[in-house]
Amino acid sequence: MKKRTIYTILMASIASLISAFATFIILDTSETPSTYDTYEIESIVLQETRELIVKKPRNYTKDKQYAVVYVLGGNSLTYTVANDTDLLSRVGNIPEVIVVGIPSIDQKTRQRDLTPPFLKQDLDETNSPLGKGDNFLKYIENEVIPLIDKNYKTINNRAIVGHSREGLLVFYSLIATPNLFDTRIALSPALWREDNAFVKRFDDYLTGNPKIKSNIFMSMGGNEVDKMKNAFDLTTDVLTKKAPSNLIWKSFYMPNATHQTNHYLTACIGVNYFLNKKEMQSNFNIND
Repeated sequence: MKKRTIYTILMASIASLISAFATFIILDTSETPSTYDTYEIESIVLQETRELIVKKPRNYTKDKQYAVVYVLGGNSLTYTVANDTDLLSRVGNIPEVIVVGIPSIDQKTRQRDLTPPFLKQDLDETNSPLGKGDNFLKYIENEVIPLIDKNYKTINNRAIVGHSREGLLVFYSLIATPNLFDTRIALSPALWREDNAFVKRFDDYLTGNPKIKSNIFMSMGGNEVDKMKNAFDLTTDVLTKKAPSNLIWKSFYMPNATHQTNHYLTACIGVNYFLNKKEMQSNFNIND
C-alpha cells in the first residue's frame, strides 16, 4: 500500500513539473498550437462571438468514447491540463480524455461571466453590476457542450476546471447547475470576495440539499495571501461538517506554491482524482 501511495504522488508530481515547464514555453497567447482544434461560436446566449480550443487524445478514434474536461480561463491552463492528461494516460494512470478550453475575451468579460449573480463583478467600482455567472453556465450547457458532443465521441462524464475567479465559478456551478458536471476542480478559488459571501451561500446550500451528488477537488498554495487561505479553510470546514455522502471532496495545500503557480502544480492532482478516483481515495489522503 505504501509503495502504491508513493507511486501515485510521484506520478502527480512528475506530471505537474512537465506541464508547468511546457506551459512556461507556450504561455498565454492567441496563437493556438496546430494540434488543437479551434471553433468560433456565434453565441445566442452571450450575444457575442466566443472561441473554443479542443485537444483530442493523441490516439483519438471514433470507435471509442471519451470523458471531457472543460477548462475555464486563459489558454495556458488548458495547455497544462492537456499536457497532464496526455502524460498520465500514456503511463496508464488514467484513460484518454478530450480537453476543451473556454477562454475569456478580456478582463471585463471575465469579470462578467465568472462572477455569481449575488456578487459584484468589480470590487473597485462602487456601482459595479452583479455577476452573470448564471448566463455563462447557460452558454456552456446550451451551446458549448452540444457542440462538443456533436463533433466528438463523448460519454456523459464531464469535469470543469478553473483557477482563481474561474475556480469561484466552478464552485458556483454546483449550486446553479448541479447535474451539469460530474467533477469540479477548483484551483486557488476566489471564495473570499465580499467578506466570504460565497462561503455563507455554499453553507446554506449544503444544508438545504442533502442529496446533492458531485466530486470536488480544491487546492490552495501554501504561500497565497491570507484572505484566500482563510476562505479556503472556511469552505473546507463547511464541507467537513455538511457534505452529504454523495458529495465526494478532497482539499489540498501545495507547499510553497503561490497564486501564480498553484494551478500549474495541482491541476494534474485534481485531474488524476477525477479519472483515477478509486486509487486516489484508497492511497492518497489529501484532506489534511
